[in-house]
Amino acid sequence: MDMNQLFYHHQIALMEAGRACQTGLATTNFDLARHYAKRINRFREGRGLAPNFLGYSVAEGSVAA
Repeated sequence: MDMNQLFYHHQIALMEAGRACQTGLATTNFDLARHYAKRINRFREGRGLAPNFLGYSVAEGSVAA
Protein backbone atom coordinates (compact mmCIF):
# COMPACT_ATOMS: atom_id res chain seq x y z
CA MET A 1 0.00 0.00 0.00
CA ASP A 2 1.43 3.40 -0.89
CA MET A 3 1.35 6.50 1.34
CA ASN A 4 -1.78 7.96 -0.29
CA GLN A 5 -3.69 4.73 0.29
CA LEU A 6 -2.57 4.66 3.92
CA PHE A 7 -3.69 8.28 4.42
CA TYR A 8 -7.04 7.50 2.76
CA HIS A 9 -7.70 4.45 4.93
CA HIS A 10 -6.58 6.32 8.06
CA GLN A 11 -9.01 9.16 7.30
CA ILE A 12 -11.89 6.72 6.69
CA ALA A 13 -11.08 4.94 9.97
CA LEU A 14 -11.18 8.28 11.83
CA MET A 15 -14.55 9.16 10.31
CA GLU A 16 -15.97 5.73 11.12
CA ALA A 17 -14.67 5.92 14.69
CA GLY A 18 -16.31 9.32 15.13
CA ARG A 19 -19.58 8.00 13.75
CA ALA A 20 -19.41 4.94 16.02
CA CYS A 21 -18.90 7.14 19.09
CA GLN A 22 -21.87 9.33 18.14
CA THR A 23 -24.17 6.33 17.71
CA GLY A 24 -22.89 4.51 20.78
CA LEU A 25 -21.47 1.62 18.76
CA ALA A 26 -17.80 2.26 19.49
CA THR A 27 -15.65 -0.76 20.31
CA THR A 28 -12.55 -0.75 22.45
CA ASN A 29 -10.96 -3.97 21.23
CA PHE A 30 -9.31 -2.61 18.08
CA ASP A 31 -8.35 0.91 17.05
CA LEU A 32 -8.21 0.90 13.24
CA ALA A 33 -7.09 4.54 13.02
CA ARG A 34 -4.15 3.79 15.33
CA HIS A 35 -3.33 0.71 13.23
CA TYR A 36 -3.06 2.87 10.10
CA ALA A 37 -1.06 5.53 11.97
CA LYS A 38 1.46 2.84 12.94
CA ARG A 39 1.63 1.64 9.33
CA ILE A 40 2.17 5.21 8.12
CA ASN A 41 5.00 5.66 10.62
CA ARG A 42 6.64 2.38 9.54
CA PHE A 43 6.34 3.49 5.90
CA ARG A 44 7.96 6.84 6.78
CA GLU A 45 10.75 5.22 8.81
CA GLY A 46 11.50 2.84 5.95
CA ARG A 47 12.16 5.83 3.73
CA GLY A 48 14.31 7.74 6.22
CA LEU A 49 11.60 10.20 7.27
CA ALA A 50 10.76 11.19 10.84
CA PRO A 51 8.11 8.85 12.26
CA ASN A 52 5.90 11.60 13.69
CA PHE A 53 2.62 11.24 11.86
CA LEU A 54 0.05 13.48 13.62
CA GLY A 55 1.97 13.45 16.86
CA TYR A 56 1.74 9.67 17.10
CA SER A 57 4.72 7.99 18.67
CA VAL A 58 5.14 4.27 18.03
CA ALA A 59 7.55 4.03 20.96
CA GLU A 60 5.08 5.64 23.35
CA GLY A 61 2.06 3.92 21.83
CA SER A 62 -0.23 6.89 22.20
CA VAL A 63 -1.57 9.83 20.28
CA ALA A 64 -0.58 13.27 21.52
CA ALA A 65 -3.53 15.41 22.58
